[in-house]
Amino acid sequence: MNTLFAAGLSGTAGQAIVVGLVVLATFAVAMVVLLSFASRKQKVTRQLTGYGDAAGSGSGSTQGQLAETRIIQDAVGLTSRLADRAGLLERVEHDLERAEVPVRAAEAIFFWIAAVVGGFLLGTALLHSAMIGLAVAAAAAVVPLVLVQARARKRLRTFEEQLPDTLKLVAGSLRAGFSLLQGVDAVTKESSEPTKKELGRVFTEARLGRSIEDALSDAADRMQSRDLSWAVMAIRLQREVGGNLAELLDTVAETMGERDRLRREIRALTAEGRMSGVVLGIFPPAFAGLLYVIRPNYIDTLLNDGMGIAAVVGAAVMAVLGFFWLRKIVAIEV
Repeated sequence: MNTLFAAGLSGTAGQAIVVGLVVLATFAVAMVVLLSFASRKQKVTRQLTGYGDAAGSGSGSTQGQLAETRIIQDAVGLTSRLADRAGLLERVEHDLERAEVPVRAAEAIFFWIAAVVGGFLLGTALLHSAMIGLAVAAAAAVVPLVLVQARARKRLRTFEEQLPDTLKLVAGSLRAGFSLLQGVDAVTKESSEPTKKELGRVFTEARLGRSIEDALSDAADRMQSRDLSWAVMAIRLQREVGGNLAELLDTVAETMGERDRLRREIRALTAEGRMSGVVLGIFPPAFAGLLYVIRPNYIDTLLNDGMGIAAVVGAAVMAVLGFFWLRKIVAIEV
């Protein structure tokens, strides 16, 4: 078995797998080092981000700068102009802000393009195969997007888990005689991330003249939080029709807590279906790659014959459709 595995790794396919793993590992290490370095470097800036954002500096006030040389800065500037014309820059800024990645949008786009092109050239030059180069480029293109979206979802999930307790603290502050703005300020000092940062920005914007409802609404749009949007809607209605805002916030918080409990129960009940989708999605390509490394002659027909290629393409399409269909079945909205 070890002999067959070593023989498989000595071929072109084995070299492709090794190069792909090296590229992915290098990219992952670079991302970790970059984020940790940028986090340390931007510690003071993050503490002042609310004032900078509210004053109109935008998301760039919390982001690090990766382009140090003049050539790279010029290239990043050109990328920024092209992305702005295409309407891509604002979307990337929003995604990076949601995920709290301390990188400027223009630099993120530039280095993403550089990683894709570099991955293609590296795979093609080392293994003399355009297909391997395309595979490495595809991995370099997909991995950063997946990581950013996963980080944004995790941050949103943490924020919405903290939101019921946050609203209860605001309601308690109102009962103690504070105004809504003073209550938000008091809760900000006691909260943890990401609630602390978002409420701090809301408080700063309100101090600079914006209405508290508009600032909270912008925070809900930034985080894409439906729960916070509903809380803002309840506050607006209370402003129009009157009533006890503290009791209203308590009711909203209790409703959110019950919805979160129900959501957790549904996730527990659908865990088997979601895990089945992951296994069914990963197992076929992983097993095919392992089989190609161990016994390449056994699977050559599928890659060299027209009918075999058609069968592989058809199976891949059906596997992808089945994966997303299964995820849709177990995705129950609450």
